[in-house]
Amino acid sequence: MIGWLMVLTHMLDRGVLVLTLHGDVTISDRATVSQKLAEAVRSYTPQAVVIELRTPVVSAAALSAVLRAHRLCGQAGVALSAVATVSSARRLLKAGTDGSGLPVFARRQDAIAAAASPSVATPA
Repeated sequence: MIGWLMVLTHMLDRGVLVLTLHGDVTISDRATVSQKLAEAVRSYTPQAVVIELRTPVVSAAALSAVLRAHRLCGQAGVALSAVATVSSARRLLKAGTDGSGLPVFARRQDAIAAAASPSVATPA
């Protein structure tokens, strides 16, 4: 276990809150990561949120944390998108949301551009 402080970082870019998961999320870390994601969204009240997964494999716990964030953002009326550089991770994220409208991108810049101006880019 890396610990959530090392795993999750955030920044604001053009009003978009970018949350980056730098490592895998374990089952024991899932609730803490989900709570920290929710706290960041509530604290910054961004126009949109981008979650970037920087792991080659998306674990079930990481997928669960993203799906929880997706529900939270949907309830708050905040658009959420995800970034995964590995194509298999993007496919897993798309499949896990079961067509619920979570845009998944290959590059952080594309996700931020789309979130800052929804007509700029489309998911990979």
